[in-house]
Amino acid sequence: MRRVIFAVMFLASTMGFFVVPASADPVDLSKPRLSFDLSDNNAPASASTGVFNIIVNILPEVSSGSIRIVAFAPDTSDVNNLVCRYRAVQDNQVECAFNFTDNGKWLIRAQYAESPQSPVIGVAVTNLRVTD
Repeated sequence: MRRVIFAVMFLASTMGFFVVPASADPVDLSKPRLSFDLSDNNAPASASTGVFNIIVNILPEVSSGSIRIVAFAPDTSDVNNLVCRYRAVQDNQVECAFNFTDNGKWLIRAQYAESPQSPVIGVAVTNLRVTD
């Protein structure tokens, strides 16, 4: 039976169908969701070495709270992680400028809290390819 399910899912994925299992949990719209605004969504997010702004949007719309963004350096580099300390949400987003000094795949993690002293209640993670 597992082989049949796998075959059906494989066929559906190659034809462009999106399959959601019947037991999938519904999205809780009362919890904040974060998304990165890095590219036009037609290509993987990428940047050149040097200063690059990262924008994090928060949904549903909120007028308060703070977002912290951390850029974790590639495993092969000898540079430190980059941290943008908690910044207040303005117009449902936060923007931070990072100075990427090394090539490679950086892991970007954003955390949302109602205040810098509050527990984190929303997280988003993405990868950013940095090249010369």
